[in-house]
Amino acid sequence: MKFALFGSMFPDRTARAEEQFGGVCLSIIRCGGELFLPESFFHTLPGHIQYRIGPFCELVETLPPVDMVLSVGGDGTFLRTAATVGNTGIPVLGINTGRLGFLAAINYSDVDETLQEVMRNDYKVEERSLLKLTTDETFPPDDFNAHALNEVAISKQDTASMLSIHAYINNDYLTSYQADGLVVATPSGSTAYSLSIGGSILAPTTPSMILSAIAPHNLTSRSLVVDDNSLISLKVESRSHMYLVSVDGQSRVLDETVSIQVRKADYTLRVVKRIGHTFYETLRDKLMWGADVRKQH
Repeated sequence: MKFALFGSMFPDRTARAEEQFGGVCLSIIRCGGELFLPESFFHTLPGHIQYRIGPFCELVETLPPVDMVLSVGGDGTFLRTAATVGNTGIPVLGINTGRLGFLAAINYSDVDETLQEVMRNDYKVEERSLLKLTTDETFPPDDFNAHALNEVAISKQDTASMLSIHAYINNDYLTSYQADGLVVATPSGSTAYSLSIGGSILAPTTPSMILSAIAPHNLTSRSLVVDDNSLISLKVESRSHMYLVSVDGQSRVLDETVSIQVRKADYTLRVVKRIGHTFYETLRDKLMWGADVRKQH
């Protein structure tokens, strides 16, 4: 099998994370897999890791036609990997060397066992929906990825004043949010930004989207789940006449005259999952559901 690996490009990554990335590379080599690494990433690794894995990998500038892509890091790395994979249909496996890890759900300690299962074709693939952002202007530019695996978020840009966000579902007026912002999330993103502001948790393959206000002025404002075939149109009013739009953390400042539309993308991301390991198990593990914290003291 041919594997492409992606890791964190941030300069503050730990030596432990770098060693774990090298460990994943060596695990692939031991399993008999062919290894492809982004050249720009390879040259950020310490020299001793380059020395260990360099003879066994091929350096590439763009994503080659491989059988699987591995994201080694946290959920942020997974999101950047998903953006690179785009609509190629290549399945993505997330190896968690970060902290929480809902997307990068495979623990580093399970890498060897997981890769052996992959080589035996003993795994499943989940189709994860994405969001697509469009506007009534020329935005987004070519250097901006308008597809989100987690969420599209609107927030304040440079003032403490709240935004007025007028929301429409399939051109039917929903409400005007008086809030610091609004998050439109996928089921995958329901455990990310949306969760932190009180949004519902959805199973990853649920055909839905979630609208959740950020610090709403109206205390009756609640998270709303809608059909993922819906068209969500948003018009923003701001005292600064500007607002920030973010797509999986990639942000741009827009003028309030620019309205945006959010809909389901016309392709999915194929996420590799281990057989016998479920989303609900991940929830229990990551959110410590049912754990008695008193036993930790």
